Amino acid sequence: MKATVRLSSQFRQPLIKFLGKRKLPSAPDVPHPHPQAPPEFQKTFGHQSTNASGSSVAASKDDRTPQVAVYSQFWEAPSKYRVHGLEKVEIDSIMSGGASTA
Repeated sequence: MKATVRLSSQFRQPLIKFLGKRKLPSAPDVPHPHPQAPPEFQKTFGHQSTNASGSSVAASKDDRTPQVAVYSQFWEAPSKYRVHGLEKVEIDSIMSGGASTA
């Protein structure tokens, strides 16, 4: 009994140790190869990353994106997307709790 009271009266220390206050980096991260990457990849990494950020890639990406129709009101959408009313059979099935097989 006394051991339980003594243990419960002690201050509980959390097992997690936090490193400090969160800080957002002030400068963007510079791309660099992984330290364990093969040497031939480390040599050509800068050349590959500069070629990948060209404007021609962005232009071709825009050509492939399909045009998506945006409807500001629900009645402007096609009828297949509109909410339809429930039929009598569906209402009976819901009211029976789904137990009916008909």
